[in-house]
Amino acid sequence: MGKSCSAIDCKNRFNKKSNLSFYRLPKAKEKRTKWIAALCRNNWNPGSETWICSCHFVSGKKSDDPLHPDYVPSLFSFTPTADRIRAVNNLERYQRFREVSVKRFVSANTSKELAATALMNLHQSSALKEELQTVEIQDTEVQTVEVQGTEVQTVEVQGTEVQTDETHRDISSLHEQIKSLNTECQLLREKVYGLESDLKLHSLDPSHFDDNKMKNFTGLPNLQTFMLLFSSVSSVVPISAKQSLKPTQELLLTLMKLHLKLSEEFLGQLFRIHQSTVSRILRRWIHVHGAFNSLM
Repeated sequence: MGKSCSAIDCKNRFNKKSNLSFYRLPKAKEKRTKWIAALCRNNWNPGSETWICSCHFVSGKKSDDPLHPDYVPSLFSFTPTADRIRAVNNLERYQRFREVSVKRFVSANTSKELAATALMNLHQSSALKEELQTVEIQDTEVQTVEVQGTEVQTVEVQGTEVQTDETHRDISSLHEQIKSLNTECQLLREKVYGLESDLKLHSLDPSHFDDNKMKNFTGLPNLQTFMLLFSSVSSVVPISAKQSLKPTQELLLTLMKLHLKLSEEFLGQLFRIHQSTVSRILRRWIHVHGAFNSLM
């Protein structure tokens, strides 16, 4: 029996040439209950061959993270526009949260590695100094003198105070190196954060557009109209499993192609993706251009 989506009004069926994914209802009781509730089907008893297609997930695929908006499918024919917009915003907030969490994890582990390396160097330096002191003591001269007919051996230990001073100087030098490395590391982190902020400011994301920019780039009057259009067509556009852009950015790229007549090569440079990726995105979105014309 072929796979077909069980969502209300969804006619999607499995096709090898399609980019759609199909998911069984979860086995975990709590998650399964949430999925069934989201589908809003009356007097329905789903079986083991009940499938939900990827069109009903904001990112185009399910997530096993309870904090992710796609932990439960949320885009259906009966989903209000406001809820669709809220779902897209929730996904963007989740992605920003994940980015910040990863940066903090990397930063914390970098500091730990620097501290561990410094302590290891300090330990090795101290051990080396102790070994050198032992060797020098073993190599000291042993003199024999005669005191009232009795031979007495004396050991001359030289340079002990000098060696101790050198050890203290080396430890102080290591502390200065650690301090310098920490300062340099912090400066590099700030530089990276600054570059990432600049990149976000210059990235083409409709959520950063004001009304004037939206009209110039797409022909739509404002962001609200853009999101209304997105909510109307996103459920019928097949979402690729490997996405270089967010779904809202893919729609923006398509509208810019239609409104500004830009070449695929130039669009690839603007969105920092390969030209072949631009072609694939346009093929997925261009067949719903009738909906674009009704709002432009």
